[in-house]
Amino acid sequence: MKKIALFTLILLLPLLWSCTSAPPEIEAGLQPREYFQRAQDATEASKYKTAVAYYEAFLEAYPEERDRGLWAEYEIALLYEKMGDLEQSLKLFEALLARYDSPDAETYPPGPQILSLKVKTRIEAALAK
Repeated sequence: MKKIALFTLILLLPLLWSCTSAPPEIEAGLQPREYFQRAQDATEASKYKTAVAYYEAFLEAYPEERDRGLWAEYEIALLYEKMGDLEQSLKLFEALLARYDSPDAETYPPGPQILSLKVKTRIEAALAK
């Protein structure tokens, strides 16, 4: 009986791995709000890598969307924190905050900066432990 269960498990493992490692397929031609909605849906379903993929695809498709781009960058950094990659998350938050050091920063939306500072502080405290 144990041999049958072990044999079944061995046969099913590649199938399980293939389901979790397949990159999401993101259709072309989405509107900015569609990228964000699908990323939010993925986040709510705890599919963080899929959410990151949607935000990254948005950034690639709409590089001229500065304000939404800042929000997408914030969300990506936050998702890395949720995935437990605190070092990558911190790196991304620092890069985002560095953008607010530019002369144009007074025209940037303040939300990503304010929230990034709060999360960055939380991550630094967690890493210091």
